[in-house]
Amino acid sequence: MISNLPSSQELKVLWEETGGPWADFAPLAGEARCDVAVIGGGFTGLSAALRLASEGANVSLIEADTIGFRASGRNGGQIVPGLKPRADSVIATFGVERGRRMLDFAHQTADRTAPAPRTRPGSSRCGSGCVRQRAQINKQHGGKVDFLDEGRVAALTRSNFYHVGMIERRAGAVQPLKFARGLALAAAVAGASLHEKTRGLSIAQTGSGWQVRTGAGRLLADRIILATDGHTDSLWPHLTQSLVNVTNAQLATDPLPAALLPQILPARAGVSETRKITYYYRIEPAGRLVIGGRGPYSDRLDGATVRRIARAAVDRFPQLRGVPWKYGWACRVATTMDVLPHVHALAPGLWTAVGYCGRGVALAVCLGEMLATLVLGRREKDSPFPVTPPRRMPFYPQRQPGAAAAITCYRIKDRLGLPS
Repeated sequence: MISNLPSSQELKVLWEETGGPWADFAPLAGEARCDVAVIGGGFTGLSAALRLASEGANVSLIEADTIGFRASGRNGGQIVPGLKPRADSVIATFGVERGRRMLDFAHQTADRTAPAPRTRPGSSRCGSGCVRQRAQINKQHGGKVDFLDEGRVAALTRSNFYHVGMIERRAGAVQPLKFARGLALAAAVAGASLHEKTRGLSIAQTGSGWQVRTGAGRLLADRIILATDGHTDSLWPHLTQSLVNVTNAQLATDPLPAALLPQILPARAGVSETRKITYYYRIEPAGRLVIGGRGPYSDRLDGATVRRIARAAVDRFPQLRGVPWKYGWACRVATTMDVLPHVHALAPGLWTAVGYCGRGVALAVCLGEMLATLVLGRREKDSPFPVTPPRRMPFYPQRQPGAAAAITCYRIKDRLGLPS
């Protein structure tokens, strides 16, 4: 049992507390015109706005809350290279040429942010062959990946919970809210107009382009980048119906005692497990342990999730028993049926990228840049990711109960030690 846990209401958001001072951008009032309207102030939208403004476009970005308020500023901060499906599966689906372009693009995303090693351990012996095979396949298709036997994974983590693993040398980590704010400031310096507390209420085509209606006015644009991912809701219903939302939840300690720090992740490589319902964790620069996993279908953290994640941390590192948890938060993210991000042309002059499936820090930044190049005239067939129309998910009204049932099934497989 994990005792002395604070209630979920008492926990603070680590990234907000350590994000430093922030000068808000004023809401949009009245009517404004621009070449490109960007809706959404997360990694995708900010990266697109920065690239467009740097190329001389007149860009206006609107954000319903504050910059990085949702998943971009509330994720675990791990930079994960590559794609979630196995590389050979991507090539089988998209063909050799397109598949390799997608894989090359995805492996290089981490290089554009903050590379550092990342460990992916497996917790069951019967899954060791799968981990070894995946490491070999990733290495064959451009990943900087090495297989770790039981001794090496224990040395890297100082945990006896794992039997094998692999290390990805292109990975890394950031303070995600600071990173989002840095992108915002860079975009503003490049000439983009940014507006917080400005919710896009509707999008409509006009004779000369597009109109975005907001609570206090409207934004007229020749083209639009819709960068709202799992929070698109009624702005573009057909896009919303192509996604399933899940919640990631995180906990963090205060800086760990000096005597305890060498006993946990001494190499300081972040960890993401190979299980279906994975836990991921790292020691951030101030010495706090940050651990995350699947949460409830809500942006609010609940007590059961707090207990489950704290218990998972102690299972992996018994020396954490009795260490207090000060921080906790949750964020909603979008996933797709094929667990791949999708780039869509929703209509002439309207683009989006969605469904990062837990790999959004690096992928969102780079796909935001890709959207900017499409706006600037790049041919869709020359892009590293295919540009497609969204497809409504089968049995869409049952998507959330279905996702909950799948998560329960995966948890059972993980407990039984079945390969992922």
